[in-house]
Amino acid sequence: MDKGELSRRLTNVRTSHRQVQTLKRELHAAERQRDRDVAELDEFAQTYKEARAEASRRTLARELGVTHPVITSMIERAGRDAYPVDPTRLIPVLSAYEAAQYVKSGAYGHVTGATVAFTETDILLESGRHPKAFADGTRISAPNMLLRNEEGELLGVEECLAGYGGTGPSNSFRLLQELGWSEEAAREVLHYRFIEFDIERGVVRANEQGLHHCGGNLEYTGGHLVARLRRSRPWAPIGQTPAGDPLGLRTWVDEILSQPETYPWVAGPRVARVYLNRDTATGLQDRIRYRPGVRNSPFSVVIEQGELQLWCSAIYPSDWAELLSKEQLDVLAAVDMYPADVEPRGWLDKFLPRRRERPDYIDISADGTSVLQHEPDGSKLDGETFEGA
Repeated sequence: MDKGELSRRLTNVRTSHRQVQTLKRELHAAERQRDRDVAELDEFAQTYKEARAEASRRTLARELGVTHPVITSMIERAGRDAYPVDPTRLIPVLSAYEAAQYVKSGAYGHVTGATVAFTETDILLESGRHPKAFADGTRISAPNMLLRNEEGELLGVEECLAGYGGTGPSNSFRLLQELGWSEEAAREVLHYRFIEFDIERGVVRANEQGLHHCGGNLEYTGGHLVARLRRSRPWAPIGQTPAGDPLGLRTWVDEILSQPETYPWVAGPRVARVYLNRDTATGLQDRIRYRPGVRNSPFSVVIEQGELQLWCSAIYPSDWAELLSKEQLDVLAAVDMYPADVEPRGWLDKFLPRRRERPDYIDISADGTSVLQHEPDGSKLDGETFEGA
């Protein structure tokens, strides 16, 4: 077996491992959905005692498709419909040394271009690929360098960065020279936080400060992308966060949500969900790490557009007569979703009987009827819809 074939097989093994992790994530999401369905049906059976004879656990299990014949059928279908179910191809990621050996073996073909960045976000958004192509289990983890060959195939490289005089850019400088760029062209990687190379023309695009300033770690869970934006840790760089927008939401709107032609994974109507019940939004809080001395606002607003959801931290109203808190309204205003028709609750409401029970959440959209296409994990279904401004 020659070196090229060995390198190709090692890369396939790495990619297959990431595919396995992605399948495990999808299986866990399906299991969580099954558990939620079981709980809802069990609650139905408890509430309506006359139906308990027909709604036994055995019957519930059959309805949910967990009996042996159904499982056998699922396995048979899985054998016929082999992976990948999702057509998105994962981009293989190697270390700098492994990438050099892989290219030298001839398995990758002729390198025609390279893109290097200080932040993963620049690579993710400038790659032209769906974020799922960078999935590693539930995390979306883009490398800081991408190589491109004559066929347009991408190869990710770890440990190689751009824009400062440290180890990461030095690794990029050495690797670029090994791959055929001149020392003069390769040295530019030390001076720019985003830089794109062509093997014949040298540097074709560069920016000293980087191209994109939205941040936050993307996750791929339940069939959609999630970014958690915390008020205690604004993601936009200092000096670039608009006043009144401590989460950097306007940056997300300007750079991503307003450009569905560039990023098809955000194509679709924009919908906001504002949680009014702390218990209903419990599932959104699983990953919060409370730290002393730091304001830890709960995630109470979800912005969805296409396959992307932004989970935004905002405190609940301190006055029960208020429907939404100022922080929740600020989030909605930042994404142009300020509600046009919300029941007013002033000081007089404190002395009047409540006309209706407060819903668990409200959904806000331009047409007043759209709702979230992907239910955030852990939320329940008991809300109302409002029209956005």
